[in-house]
Amino acid sequence: MEYFTKPIGLLAPVPDLLRNAPSLIKMKERFPRYIGRAEKTQVFSRRLAREIILPKALEVDTRSHRDPGYVDWELWRQINRTKATIGYIPEKLGGLGWSGLDAFVFLEECITACTGISAFFGFNFFGVLCAFVEFRPDVCLKVIGEMVEAQRNDKPIFWAWSITEASAGTDAEDARAMATMKCSAYARKLPGGYSINGTKQFCSNGSLADYLVVTVCTDRSDPLHTMATFFVPARTEGFSVGRIERKCGQKASQTAELHFDNVFVPDENVWEPPGRGLRHTREILSVTRGIIGMLGLGIARGALERCIQFASSKKVRGHYLIEENWVQIAMADMLKDIMVVRAKCYDFAIALDTIHVLRLLENLPVKAALKMVPKAFILGESLQGLLKSPALARSVKGLKDWIVTDERVEYCACQGSAIKVAGTDLAMEVSSRVLDIVGIEGMSSCYGMEKTFRDAKGAQIYEGTNQANRLEVFHQEIGRGLGL
Repeated sequence: MEYFTKPIGLLAPVPDLLRNAPSLIKMKERFPRYIGRAEKTQVFSRRLAREIILPKALEVDTRSHRDPGYVDWELWRQINRTKATIGYIPEKLGGLGWSGLDAFVFLEECITACTGISAFFGFNFFGVLCAFVEFRPDVCLKVIGEMVEAQRNDKPIFWAWSITEASAGTDAEDARAMATMKCSAYARKLPGGYSINGTKQFCSNGSLADYLVVTVCTDRSDPLHTMATFFVPARTEGFSVGRIERKCGQKASQTAELHFDNVFVPDENVWEPPGRGLRHTREILSVTRGIIGMLGLGIARGALERCIQFASSKKVRGHYLIEENWVQIAMADMLKDIMVVRAKCYDFAIALDTIHVLRLLENLPVKAALKMVPKAFILGESLQGLLKSPALARSVKGLKDWIVTDERVEYCACQGSAIKVAGTDLAMEVSSRVLDIVGIEGMSSCYGMEKTFRDAKGAQIYEGTNQANRLEVFHQEIGRGLGL
């Protein structure tokens, strides 16, 4: 974007993480390595966003509009070579070793440059997260090994998490809503496994996925008590991709319809049995809803930065638009809200590192293993075979369940819901307000502000509509105390 010339935001000459989140200054005194790594992550991700993502944002959006199945694989390779595609994997095993805070810092910078491109490779984390939530050690190590090997060979491996159906969207995310949920897809028990039939919709990366994590009930009349979670390789007979959606925004991120026609899933790939599927879903949402809140923040920041760049170069009546007081007041008002939501987003990220699944990496036995055991052995077949032992698997999963209790899952789900609403509503508000400032000329697609407006709307809908997330906050923080 040629009009990006002012040294602010993505173009700022020096890192500004501690300036943007001053509470981290005190944390750096106590945890210098933790905060120092986040500062380095901001430098890394800002460079990636500025030099790789931003120059391609409008082109990829336009080409994806013409062809919803379009993928810029050369762009993916550029991103993959930075290891951003496996940033969440420990350094010892070949990744970048990001903490939750690092990941949120990374997302803010990349989404500011382009939501669609960031979602295209970033939402891949959601499917992998399903495996980590399941936390069968042999499965986790196999997933990590495949992802690291694929990154090294410049080979894409995509994951998708599929829960939405035509008549059951947000319903599948909440126990109260599931009581009246109308399921179209279902799983039937067979000797040695299950057979899945039906259609799932609006699945991010579903058209690209090599592996899918699918939430389906076994009794359509009682989804709440029969929801299960299945691991389905895309090559499985009977699975096919239907329509790739033509969307308003985030066009670089594919969203697809998935068909299941007697898809057989062996018992070993049943990640949560009937009755436990909702618990699995809730644990994933307790992480991902906060991530979508950060996505909303990035959209808002991207819209405001584009507005500042435009107003700094646009002359009206002999002076620059940004010199007018009403514009300065409006920009300060939007920045004020961005600052508030950012603080809560980083607070949530630190909570994921402290009381959620990411804390496992700080557990003493895990840290010792990563430090002392050779990488080849950790990712080798012999250890994976050993970890298939039911007793050992139960022991490891027990450690995870001890850290990530049901109470902590519900607490983080509520916090994430609040952040999701705040961030995505802010995205819609700021992306709309900047268009009022820049007028008809600024709405031209070449400036990218109309794109941020289109990108913002979808974020209010997925990962649970904002209305449903508001109800989540009410029931958790108010209704439960009143017996409602």
